[in-house]
Amino acid sequence: MYSIKTTALYLLTLLATVGISSCSNDFSLNAPAKEIPIVYGLLSRADDTHYIRVERAFLEAATSGLELAQQADQLYFEDIDVTIVRVSNQRAYSLERVDGAAAGIERAEGIFATTPNILYKIDAATLQLQEGEQYELVIRKDTETILTTAIATIVSDLRLNRPIPGNNKLPIRILEEDELTIIWAADETASFFDLQMHIHYDEWTTTTSASPQQKTAIWNMSSNQMAIDGPNKVEIEGIEFYRFLASAIPADASVLRLLTSIDIVIDAGGQELFQYINVGQANTGITSAQVLPQYTNLSEGLGVFSSRNQFLEKDFFIDTATKDLLKNGALTRDLNFQ
Repeated sequence: MYSIKTTALYLLTLLATVGISSCSNDFSLNAPAKEIPIVYGLLSRADDTHYIRVERAFLEAATSGLELAQQADQLYFEDIDVTIVRVSNQRAYSLERVDGAAAGIERAEGIFATTPNILYKIDAATLQLQEGEQYELVIRKDTETILTTAIATIVSDLRLNRPIPGNNKLPIRILEEDELTIIWAADETASFFDLQMHIHYDEWTTTTSASPQQKTAIWNMSSNQMAIDGPNKVEIEGIEFYRFLASAIPADASVLRLLTSIDIVIDAGGQELFQYINVGQANTGITSAQVLPQYTNLSEGLGVFSSRNQFLEKDFFIDTATKDLLKNGALTRDLNFQ
Protein backbone atom coordinates (compact mmCIF):
# COMPACT_ATOMS: atom_id res chain seq x y z
CA MET A 1 0.00 0.00 0.00
CA TYR A 2 0.86 3.56 0.14
CA SER A 3 1.76 6.35 2.54
CA ILE A 4 0.14 9.75 2.18
CA LYS A 5 3.56 11.30 1.61
CA THR A 6 4.22 9.18 -1.49
CA THR A 7 0.91 7.98 -2.84
CA ALA A 8 -0.84 11.32 -2.57
CA LEU A 9 1.79 12.94 -4.72
CA TYR A 10 1.80 10.13 -7.29
CA LEU A 11 -1.93 9.62 -7.66
CA LEU A 12 -2.75 13.30 -7.63
CA THR A 13 -0.32 13.87 -10.43
CA LEU A 14 -2.29 11.29 -12.39
CA LEU A 15 -5.61 12.82 -11.41
CA ALA A 16 -4.63 16.34 -12.23
CA THR A 17 -3.08 15.19 -15.49
CA VAL A 18 -6.42 13.60 -16.43
CA GLY A 19 -8.19 16.79 -15.41
CA ILE A 20 -6.09 18.86 -17.81
CA SER A 21 -5.02 16.57 -20.62
CA SER A 22 -8.36 14.85 -21.22
CA CYS A 23 -10.22 18.12 -21.82
CA SER A 24 -11.89 18.09 -25.19
CA ASN A 25 -10.86 20.59 -27.85
CA ASP A 26 -14.53 20.92 -28.79
CA PHE A 27 -15.56 23.88 -26.64
CA SER A 28 -16.68 27.38 -27.32
CA LEU A 29 -13.97 30.02 -27.27
CA ASN A 30 -16.48 32.41 -25.72
CA ALA A 31 -17.53 30.08 -22.90
CA PRO A 32 -16.51 31.09 -19.36
CA ALA A 33 -13.81 29.06 -17.59
CA LYS A 34 -15.22 26.14 -15.60
CA GLU A 35 -13.49 25.20 -12.36
CA ILE A 36 -13.20 21.45 -11.78
CA PRO A 37 -12.27 20.26 -8.27
CA ILE A 38 -9.54 17.62 -8.16
CA VAL A 39 -9.45 15.85 -4.79
CA TYR A 40 -7.33 13.13 -3.22
CA GLY A 41 -7.65 11.92 0.35
CA LEU A 42 -7.08 8.66 2.22
CA LEU A 43 -8.12 8.43 5.87
CA SER A 44 -6.30 5.85 7.97
CA ARG A 45 -6.48 4.86 11.61
CA ALA A 46 -2.73 4.19 11.36
CA ASP A 47 -1.88 7.85 10.62
CA ASP A 48 -1.07 10.53 13.19
CA THR A 49 -2.19 13.28 10.80
CA HIS A 50 -4.65 13.23 7.92
CA TYR A 51 -4.09 15.24 4.74
CA ILE A 52 -6.50 16.01 1.90
CA ARG A 53 -5.29 17.48 -1.39
CA VAL A 54 -7.71 19.82 -3.15
CA GLU A 55 -6.79 21.39 -6.48
CA ARG A 56 -8.59 22.72 -9.46
CA ALA A 57 -8.49 22.33 -13.20
CA PHE A 58 -10.50 24.25 -15.74
CA LEU A 59 -10.91 24.86 -19.42
CA GLU A 60 -9.20 28.05 -20.55
CA ALA A 61 -9.48 29.06 -24.17
CA ALA A 62 -6.46 31.35 -24.34
CA THR A 63 -3.87 29.49 -22.27
CA SER A 64 -2.36 26.02 -22.55
CA GLY A 65 -3.03 23.55 -19.73
CA LEU A 66 0.70 22.90 -19.38
CA GLU A 67 1.29 26.60 -18.77
CA LEU A 68 -1.53 26.84 -16.26
CA ALA A 69 -0.14 23.85 -14.37
CA GLN A 70 2.97 25.86 -13.51
CA GLN A 71 0.94 28.70 -12.00
CA ALA A 72 0.31 27.96 -8.33
CA ASP A 73 -2.43 30.57 -8.09
CA GLN A 74 -4.29 28.71 -10.83
CA LEU A 75 -3.66 25.27 -9.27
CA TYR A 76 -5.22 25.91 -5.86
CA PHE A 77 -8.47 27.34 -4.56
CA GLU A 78 -8.05 30.34 -2.28
CA ASP A 79 -11.50 30.52 -0.71
CA ILE A 80 -12.71 27.04 0.23
CA ASP A 81 -13.68 25.30 3.45
CA VAL A 82 -12.73 21.63 3.73
CA THR A 83 -14.72 19.67 6.29
CA ILE A 84 -15.00 16.01 7.29
CA VAL A 85 -18.35 14.93 8.77
CA ARG A 86 -18.91 11.75 10.77
CA VAL A 87 -22.13 10.56 9.16
CA SER A 88 -23.61 8.74 12.18
CA ASN A 89 -23.81 11.84 14.38
CA GLN A 90 -23.24 14.63 11.81
CA ARG A 91 -20.32 16.03 13.79
CA ALA A 92 -18.19 18.21 11.50
CA TYR A 93 -14.44 18.76 11.69
CA SER A 94 -12.73 21.62 9.84
CA LEU A 95 -9.35 21.07 8.20
CA GLU A 96 -6.49 23.57 8.27
CA ARG A 97 -4.94 24.86 5.05
CA VAL A 98 -1.17 24.27 5.22
CA ASP A 99 1.91 24.09 3.02
CA GLY A 100 2.82 20.40 2.98
CA ALA A 101 6.50 21.22 2.59
CA ALA A 102 6.54 22.37 6.23
CA ALA A 103 5.62 18.78 7.24
CA GLY A 104 8.20 17.24 4.91
CA ILE A 105 5.67 16.42 2.17
CA GLU A 106 7.42 17.60 -0.96
CA ARG A 107 5.62 17.62 -4.29
CA ALA A 108 7.35 15.57 -6.97
CA GLU A 109 8.95 17.49 -9.80
CA GLY A 110 6.88 17.48 -12.97
CA ILE A 111 4.47 19.58 -14.98
CA PHE A 112 2.81 21.04 -11.88
CA ALA A 113 4.06 23.89 -9.70
CA THR A 114 5.82 22.47 -6.63
CA THR A 115 5.73 25.57 -4.41
CA PRO A 116 3.65 25.94 -2.39
CA ASN A 117 2.33 22.42 -1.84
CA ILE A 118 -1.11 23.21 -0.46
CA LEU A 119 -2.86 20.51 1.60
CA TYR A 120 -5.69 20.43 4.14
CA LYS A 121 -4.76 18.91 7.48
CA ILE A 122 -6.37 17.55 10.65
CA ASP A 123 -4.76 15.67 13.56
CA ALA A 124 -5.84 12.08 14.16
CA ALA A 125 -6.44 12.86 17.84
CA THR A 126 -9.05 15.43 16.80
CA LEU A 127 -10.83 13.36 14.17
CA GLN A 128 -10.67 10.05 16.09
CA LEU A 129 -11.65 7.77 13.22
CA GLN A 130 -13.91 4.88 14.19
CA GLU A 131 -13.70 1.46 12.52
CA GLY A 132 -16.47 0.80 10.03
CA GLU A 133 -17.95 4.31 10.32
CA GLN A 134 -18.77 6.46 7.30
CA TYR A 135 -17.18 9.90 6.94
CA GLU A 136 -18.19 12.51 4.40
CA LEU A 137 -15.83 15.00 2.82
CA VAL A 138 -17.54 18.32 2.11
CA ILE A 139 -15.78 21.12 0.21
CA ARG A 140 -17.47 24.52 0.11
CA LYS A 141 -16.55 27.65 -1.75
CA ASP A 142 -17.09 30.97 0.04
CA THR A 143 -18.51 28.91 2.96
CA GLU A 144 -21.80 28.55 1.08
CA THR A 145 -21.57 26.84 -2.30
CA ILE A 146 -20.77 23.12 -2.16
CA LEU A 147 -18.08 22.29 -4.71
CA THR A 148 -18.08 18.55 -4.10
CA THR A 149 -18.75 15.79 -1.57
CA ALA A 150 -17.70 12.16 -1.12
CA ILE A 151 -18.24 9.41 1.45
CA ALA A 152 -15.78 6.76 2.61
CA THR A 153 -16.05 3.90 5.10
CA ILE A 154 -13.11 3.59 7.51
CA VAL A 155 -11.12 0.38 7.05
CA SER A 156 -11.07 -1.58 10.31
CA ASP A 157 -7.92 -2.80 12.05
CA LEU A 158 -6.32 -6.00 10.78
CA ARG A 159 -5.20 -9.03 12.79
CA LEU A 160 -2.25 -11.26 11.97
CA ASN A 161 -2.86 -14.99 12.47
CA ARG A 162 0.31 -16.52 11.05
CA PRO A 163 3.07 -16.16 12.03
CA ILE A 164 1.80 -15.65 15.57
CA PRO A 165 2.28 -12.02 16.67
CA GLY A 166 2.74 -10.56 20.13
CA ASN A 167 5.11 -11.49 22.93
CA ASN A 168 5.03 -15.23 22.23
CA LYS A 169 6.59 -15.13 18.79
CA LEU A 170 8.07 -18.34 17.46
CA PRO A 171 11.06 -18.30 15.11
CA ILE A 172 10.18 -18.24 11.42
CA ARG A 173 11.44 -21.16 9.33
CA ILE A 174 11.94 -20.41 5.61
CA LEU A 175 13.19 -23.36 3.59
CA GLU A 176 13.62 -23.30 -0.19
CA GLU A 177 11.37 -26.28 -0.83
CA ASP A 178 8.60 -25.22 1.57
CA GLU A 179 5.93 -22.54 1.32
CA LEU A 180 6.15 -19.34 3.33
CA THR A 181 2.61 -18.52 4.47
CA ILE A 182 1.23 -15.28 5.92
CA ILE A 183 -2.41 -15.33 7.13
CA TRP A 184 -4.44 -12.40 8.46
CA ALA A 185 -8.02 -11.47 9.30
CA ALA A 186 -9.94 -8.44 8.02
CA ASP A 187 -13.60 -7.48 7.82
CA GLU A 188 -15.67 -6.29 4.85
CA THR A 189 -14.35 -2.71 5.05
CA ALA A 190 -11.08 -3.85 3.43
CA SER A 191 -11.22 -4.50 -0.33
CA PHE A 192 -7.57 -5.21 -1.13
CA PHE A 193 -4.16 -5.65 0.46
CA ASP A 194 -0.46 -5.10 -0.08
CA LEU A 195 1.97 -7.27 1.89
CA GLN A 196 5.62 -6.47 2.61
CA MET A 197 8.40 -8.07 4.62
CA HIS A 198 10.97 -5.66 6.03
CA ILE A 199 14.20 -7.59 6.53
CA HIS A 200 16.60 -5.83 8.92
CA TYR A 201 20.27 -6.70 9.02
CA ASP A 202 23.57 -5.37 10.31
CA GLU A 203 26.44 -4.88 7.90
CA TRP A 204 30.12 -4.30 8.63
CA THR A 205 33.42 -4.61 6.81
CA THR A 206 36.36 -6.82 7.69
CA THR A 207 38.82 -4.08 6.77
CA THR A 208 37.78 -1.43 9.30
CA SER A 209 36.77 -1.22 12.96
CA ALA A 210 33.70 0.90 12.21
CA SER A 211 30.46 0.01 13.96
CA PRO A 212 27.94 -2.11 12.02
CA GLN A 213 25.43 -0.26 9.85
CA GLN A 214 21.76 -1.08 10.25
CA LYS A 215 20.08 -1.71 6.90
CA THR A 216 16.70 -2.88 5.64
CA ALA A 217 15.65 -4.77 2.52
CA ILE A 218 11.94 -4.39 1.69
CA TRP A 219 10.36 -7.39 -0.02
CA ASN A 220 7.05 -6.69 -1.76
CA MET A 221 5.40 -10.07 -1.35
CA SER A 222 1.98 -9.20 -2.79
CA SER A 223 0.31 -6.12 -4.26
CA ASN A 224 -3.31 -5.20 -4.96
CA GLN A 225 -4.57 -8.55 -3.66
CA MET A 226 -8.36 -8.69 -3.59
CA ALA A 227 -9.97 -9.41 -0.22
CA ILE A 228 -11.89 -12.67 0.18
CA ASP A 229 -14.42 -14.03 2.66
CA GLY A 230 -12.61 -15.77 5.48
CA PRO A 231 -8.88 -15.64 6.22
CA ASN A 232 -6.73 -13.77 3.71
CA LYS A 233 -3.33 -15.20 2.97
CA VAL A 234 -0.23 -15.13 0.83
CA GLU A 235 1.65 -18.34 0.04
CA ILE A 236 5.07 -18.03 -1.59
CA GLU A 237 7.74 -20.63 -2.24
CA GLY A 238 10.50 -20.25 0.31
CA ILE A 239 13.13 -20.00 -2.38
CA GLU A 240 11.72 -16.59 -3.35
CA PHE A 241 12.93 -15.20 -0.01
CA TYR A 242 16.50 -16.11 -0.93
CA ARG A 243 16.12 -14.95 -4.52
CA PHE A 244 14.92 -11.58 -3.26
CA LEU A 245 17.87 -11.14 -0.90
CA ALA A 246 20.31 -12.16 -3.62
CA SER A 247 18.87 -9.49 -5.91
CA ALA A 248 18.49 -6.77 -3.28
CA ILE A 249 21.86 -7.00 -1.51
CA PRO A 250 25.15 -6.71 -3.39
CA ALA A 251 27.76 -9.40 -2.86
CA ASP A 252 31.03 -8.09 -1.41
CA ALA A 253 33.77 -10.33 -0.05
CA SER A 254 34.87 -7.63 2.42
CA VAL A 255 31.40 -7.25 3.98
CA LEU A 256 29.84 -9.39 6.70
CA ARG A 257 26.15 -9.36 7.57
CA LEU A 258 23.79 -10.52 10.30
CA LEU A 259 20.01 -10.77 9.89
CA THR A 260 18.62 -9.18 13.08
CA SER A 261 14.83 -9.13 12.69
CA ILE A 262 11.87 -9.21 10.30
CA ASP A 263 8.78 -6.97 10.28
CA ILE A 264 5.54 -7.89 8.53
CA VAL A 265 3.55 -4.97 7.08
CA ILE A 266 0.03 -5.40 5.69
CA ASP A 267 -1.72 -2.43 4.10
CA ALA A 268 -5.46 -2.52 3.43
CA GLY A 269 -7.47 -0.25 1.15
CA GLY A 270 -11.14 0.64 0.91
CA GLN A 271 -13.49 -0.07 -1.98
CA GLU A 272 -13.20 3.39 -3.54
CA LEU A 273 -9.41 3.22 -3.71
CA PHE A 274 -9.57 -0.33 -5.08
CA GLN A 275 -11.88 0.76 -7.90
CA TYR A 276 -9.77 3.85 -8.63
CA ILE A 277 -6.58 1.80 -9.02
CA ASN A 278 -8.18 -0.95 -11.09
CA VAL A 279 -10.07 1.36 -13.44
CA GLY A 280 -6.79 3.15 -14.12
CA GLN A 281 -5.13 -0.15 -15.02
CA ALA A 282 -8.03 -1.62 -16.97
CA ASN A 283 -7.13 -0.30 -20.41
CA THR A 284 -3.33 -0.25 -20.33
CA GLY A 285 -1.15 -2.11 -22.78
CA ILE A 286 -1.02 -2.54 -26.53
CA THR A 287 -4.75 -3.30 -26.82
CA SER A 288 -5.87 -0.39 -24.64
CA ALA A 289 -8.53 2.10 -25.67
CA GLN A 290 -7.45 5.55 -26.83
CA VAL A 291 -9.24 7.23 -23.92
CA LEU A 292 -8.60 5.75 -20.48
CA PRO A 293 -11.63 5.25 -18.23
CA GLN A 294 -11.96 7.51 -15.23
CA TYR A 295 -13.17 6.63 -11.76
CA THR A 296 -14.22 9.13 -9.13
CA ASN A 297 -16.44 8.89 -6.07
CA LEU A 298 -16.79 12.67 -5.85
CA SER A 299 -20.18 14.24 -6.48
CA GLU A 300 -18.46 16.79 -8.77
CA GLY A 301 -15.01 16.84 -10.32
CA LEU A 302 -12.39 14.10 -10.29
CA GLY A 303 -10.47 12.22 -7.65
CA VAL A 304 -10.91 9.73 -4.86
CA PHE A 305 -11.79 9.95 -1.18
CA SER A 306 -11.31 6.62 0.57
CA SER A 307 -9.74 4.85 3.51
CA ARG A 308 -6.74 2.68 4.19
CA ASN A 309 -5.22 1.00 7.21
CA GLN A 310 -1.94 -0.66 8.11
CA PHE A 311 -0.91 -3.54 10.30
CA LEU A 312 2.72 -3.66 11.45
CA GLU A 313 4.20 -6.47 13.53
CA LYS A 314 7.88 -6.07 14.38
CA ASP A 315 10.71 -8.23 15.61
CA PHE A 316 10.18 -11.66 14.16
CA PHE A 317 13.37 -13.73 14.03
CA ILE A 318 14.50 -16.72 11.98
CA ASP A 319 15.31 -20.20 13.21
CA THR A 320 18.63 -22.05 13.02
CA ALA A 321 17.76 -23.92 9.81
CA THR A 322 16.95 -20.63 8.06
CA LYS A 323 20.18 -19.05 9.33
CA ASP A 324 22.18 -21.99 7.98
CA LEU A 325 20.50 -21.80 4.57
CA LEU A 326 21.01 -18.03 4.44
CA LYS A 327 24.69 -18.51 5.23
CA ASN A 328 25.46 -21.55 3.07
CA GLY A 329 22.73 -21.70 0.39
CA ALA A 330 23.70 -21.31 -3.26
CA LEU A 331 21.68 -18.12 -3.70
CA THR A 332 22.91 -16.18 -0.66
CA ARG A 333 26.26 -17.59 0.48
CA ASP A 334 28.14 -14.79 -1.30
CA LEU A 335 26.29 -12.26 0.87
CA ASN A 336 28.32 -13.43 3.89
CA PHE A 337 25.51 -13.69 6.43
CA GLN A 338 26.80 -14.97 9.75
